[in-house]
Amino acid sequence: MYVCAYVNFSYASHRPAYRLSGRLDYSSPSTYDPIPDRLYRNRGDGTFEDVTGAAGILSDKFGAGLGIVCADFNGDGWIDLYIGNDQCPNHLWVNRRDGTFMKNALLSGCAVNRDGDTEASMGIDAGDFDSDGDEDLFMAHLAKESSTIFVNDGTGIFDDRSRETGLAAPSVPYTSFGTAWIDYDNDGHLDILVANGEVSVIEEQARAGDRFPLRQPNQLFHNLGNGKLVEVTASAGKVFELSEVSRGAAFGDVDNDGDTDVLITNNSGSPRLLINQIGNRNHWIGLRLVDSAKKRDMIGTWVGVFRSKGPTLWRRVRAAASFCSTNDPRLLVGLGEATEVTKVTAKWPDGSAEEWTELPVDKYTTLAEGSGKVITPARSR
Repeated sequence: MYVCAYVNFSYASHRPAYRLSGRLDYSSPSTYDPIPDRLYRNRGDGTFEDVTGAAGILSDKFGAGLGIVCADFNGDGWIDLYIGNDQCPNHLWVNRRDGTFMKNALLSGCAVNRDGDTEASMGIDAGDFDSDGDEDLFMAHLAKESSTIFVNDGTGIFDDRSRETGLAAPSVPYTSFGTAWIDYDNDGHLDILVANGEVSVIEEQARAGDRFPLRQPNQLFHNLGNGKLVEVTASAGKVFELSEVSRGAAFGDVDNDGDTDVLITNNSGSPRLLINQIGNRNHWIGLRLVDSAKKRDMIGTWVGVFRSKGPTLWRRVRAAASFCSTNDPRLLVGLGEATEVTKVTAKWPDGSAEEWTELPVDKYTTLAEGSGKVITPARSR
């Protein structure tokens, strides 16, 4: 269990901040000292052991941690840790495969953006944005800081492609929190939904008498499948016309109809459940990956969905991502125009791999560890 820590705050040490108008405002995290994260090892008996130091996680440069993604970024079959830090360089802890980690964000190109600037890193997720079989990073930030896409070259080296994808400019006016890579239209390409809401007073709203002058609309970006993203907020439904103070966003197929819905929470406002009405117009396959006893979701499993045409669609079993939210651990993979899949492979957390054929589309199937054809044995420990 990895626990992100933020800053060393107390009411006694609080340093209020003010707008030019004299109004109280949000204090930057740089006003306070960051504190170290912690890593706890599960002993398997219901207890945990603090292994932060033994694992090499302790650093001379702490960060104000907000978001975390646990994924295999360099393709070696072992889970790495990427931490988004608020106004501090981000951390990438590469798994050394012996219980320790190596700090490698700067050399990997994902500590800061292409301009060398640190960002806020509230919302965070990883997914195969460009369908090349590795995990790319997405992070949402404060207004005046564009959202960031770090594209992975397959070895854990990243390139900031925020501008090239077309994402940067539309995201600059907004402060963004909850987010995730989702294929909202099931065309086989991962899209992005972002929940927005300011932390600093919007003067125009304050002058108009708004009691909570932090409201912003949420955004939806469509993946064109050619390395480009285009904002489609205006055509995404009336719920995107609302201007609220959104924070958490949890994603999953609430009504089990084969497309991804989202629950968005709002500061000083009602939560919004956005029911997807278009995703199931395309074909899809739903998968739940569990252990042999069928009791636990096998978080971290890397799943490939093979079609007769088009690239293999790779998805990771995960529940954590976004901002202060937990997602549906089931995989929902859009197939676009494909009417069948030729096979599904699962690379389990222990290094073993299995495959299944003749799985049905347009429905959910549970795949238990040990129920498929073994193609790679588990690694020795």
